[in-house]
Amino acid sequence: MLSFTVTLSFLLVSPPDAPKIHARTPARIAQGAVVIRTAAQLAKLRGADADKASADVARLLKVQSIDWKKQMLIVIAGGVQRTGGYSVEAKSLEVKAGKLIVHWKLKTPAPGAFVTQALTNPALTILVDRFEGDVVFDPKAPPAGKGKKRQE
Repeated sequence: MLSFTVTLSFLLVSPPDAPKIHARTPARIAQGAVVIRTAAQLAKLRGADADKASADVARLLKVQSIDWKKQMLIVIAGGVQRTGGYSVEAKSLEVKAGKLIVHWKLKTPAPGAFVTQALTNPALTILVDRFEGDVVFDPKAPPAGKGKKRQE
């Protein structure tokens, strides 16, 4: 008897012109949604020397270094939330009409989940291939404070 094994694999393929995501960290390295293209910009945001700021962020991203000529950072901010349990997910990067569109989602805690009862600022920092055009976030603004109310 002859038997066949068929393996199907589906790959999420980014469009060929979309920058590749090289690394990510939930660390919020800047306030708000920001695109950082140089070590000098990073240093100004972090209030540190450019080399030290770059090394610190590379360590957070678990990469050896950031090649500012070929790469850049994108910080996606999920806004202030009333509780813990929130996180930011980068869904995809897309180049459309000469702009880089960062599609992202604010992930919420499961109903009834035990969460920290404190204001939180979920964020995601991603290291991507350098893109010289405008960067647009979709959705544009983070949802405002939809966390659970504190039990008093």
